[in-house]
Amino acid sequence: MKRRLENLLKAYAESDAYAFHMPGHKRRLTPGWPAEAGAIDITEIDGFDNLHDAQEILSEEMKSAAAFYGARETIFSVNGSTCGMLAAVSAAVPEGGRILIERTSHMSVYHAAYLRKLHVSYIGEGVCAPPEEEPGDGEGAEEKIDAVIIMSPGYEGCIRDIAAWARFAHRRGACLIVDGAHGAHLGIHPYFPESAVRLGADLVVMSTHKTLPAMTQTALIHNVTGRVSSKRLHFFMDIYETSSPSYVLLASITGALHFLYEQGAEAFSDYADRLRKIRRELSGLKNFALAGGEDSILRSDDELPPFPAGTEMDPGKLVILTADGNALYDVLRERYHLQMEMRAPGYVLAMTSPADTEEGFERLAAALRELDREEHWTGLKAAASSEIGIFEKSGPAADHDPAVETGIHGMPAPILRICEAVDAPCEMLPLREAENRISGDFVILYPPDAPLIVPGEMITKEVIRDIGMWTDRGYSVMGVDNGRISCVRSEN
Repeated sequence: MKRRLENLLKAYAESDAYAFHMPGHKRRLTPGWPAEAGAIDITEIDGFDNLHDAQEILSEEMKSAAAFYGARETIFSVNGSTCGMLAAVSAAVPEGGRILIERTSHMSVYHAAYLRKLHVSYIGEGVCAPPEEEPGDGEGAEEKIDAVIIMSPGYEGCIRDIAAWARFAHRRGACLIVDGAHGAHLGIHPYFPESAVRLGADLVVMSTHKTLPAMTQTALIHNVTGRVSSKRLHFFMDIYETSSPSYVLLASITGALHFLYEQGAEAFSDYADRLRKIRRELSGLKNFALAGGEDSILRSDDELPPFPAGTEMDPGKLVILTADGNALYDVLRERYHLQMEMRAPGYVLAMTSPADTEEGFERLAAALRELDREEHWTGLKAAASSEIGIFEKSGPAADHDPAVETGIHGMPAPILRICEAVDAPCEMLPLREAENRISGDFVILYPPDAPLIVPGEMITKEVIRDIGMWTDRGYSVMGVDNGRISCVRSEN
């Protein structure tokens, strides 16, 4: 029988071995905490391997994961996909190199750009368009690119054309890094899109905790093609990952993976059936719309900017469209005790996984059916298209055009590299005095944890307006302190 990390940990917990080793709770957590978790919370003692130099059980488990997903090598992360993306970018790109990224990239990509002193260029509009037809290189198109970094699936479940982006990157001598934090479940069942690992990406980072039954902060880093040196990848994982990896989290990773190996076919078949049912039910509502509808393909009347009609979606992401996203989010939580993943002006997002139950899906469907009959929501579905996306890329428009109130308008002009701006002397200024100054820090809309302004960019009146708009609407905007924003100190 194949060895399993979680079984070894349970056997050790049940033995008479006394723990003269870390952690300090000695396998007995303080009252009120689960005893089972404390019993398997150990350090790198004999027989349990070392994640930073895996030779035994952890090496076996990571090789099994690589074989299952189709990668040359898989590395476990107990510091989440954030750690994996930091390591992937650092390993793939030399210091001072150039990366081509989506503006809505996760903050870990921007942090890697700071740490490695990288030049950042942005993919233009139409990120789902085949790169052969419309590369959208944006700023620095003629410069050498060391890595192309895309997110697939995105927060809302939009799927990119991985194979096309891989060809685009490889023709330029660059590697393709896919932030697949939301995609650990892809490719497991035919109902779901294929995994980026099998479509030509070089490095793929996946959170096991987002869409699989694993604990928060667990992830996988797949070195797929070998274009990026395994030695360098491990070197940077050693830098960014804790030197005391949690065996509770490691066991959660391996437990989720063994669930896939042994029960995945049946569990995902049931999960797909539940999704087909609820997508069919929600697609029939009068006053709400489901992005992608029953077939999980964005239509012209429910597209999520900047993703055009025809974009494939992860069917497990239930994006419920309404012009009153805040109100829908609140009423689902307060009246029906249904906690959504996130809200936006034009939608709420319900994330699902194979661990969801039939009862949970029915509660959501029943709540929306009931709300669909209420007068308040009548007519709002038609208005939703004007406020559907957080990061509209269409450029400035008239102040009273509702379409401008959907996010970032145009791309703020980069004046300095991120590292240059962050490390420069800065001062805090009121927003109204910051126009045409250079940003010294990130201003981030959370969720989805993507920047409204990046250090080194010119702070425009549109950016100031957007920050004020999101703050007034009650959204979490990080990087603004009592109406003040960090600006690079003027030399004058």
